Amino acid sequence: MKTHKLLGVIAFVLSLIGGAIVAIGSLNRMMNFSLESFFLGGLELLFALGAIFGGWLIYIGVRKMGGLITLIAGIIILALAGGLSTYTAMIILGGALGLIAAQMKPWWAFWR
Repeated sequence: MKTHKLLGVIAFVLSLIGGAIVAIGSLNRMMNFSLESFFLGGLELLFALGAIFGGWLIYIGVRKMGGLITLIAGIIILALAGGLSTYTAMIILGGALGLIAAQMKPWWAFWR
């Protein structure tokens, strides 16, 4: 398996797991009966689905756009959650690995 494909798969798995954990946490947050928690939970759910979608884009080969979407979604989730946690770090790391995988080329393709 080529290195950029392996990094793409790792980035997809990280963003999928992190996004799923954020989505479950945001659904739990939305169960509170205040308008603020419902709104913040909905935003977290939206960006968690965006992180999963970005990881899927990395996996299918649109690595640059997928990495950027995942990285931006992870940074926004970091701001919404109020601090760094394991799932937020997984999403941000998945986006960074997707961007790194997008820039990797074989040694013989230096002219592209």
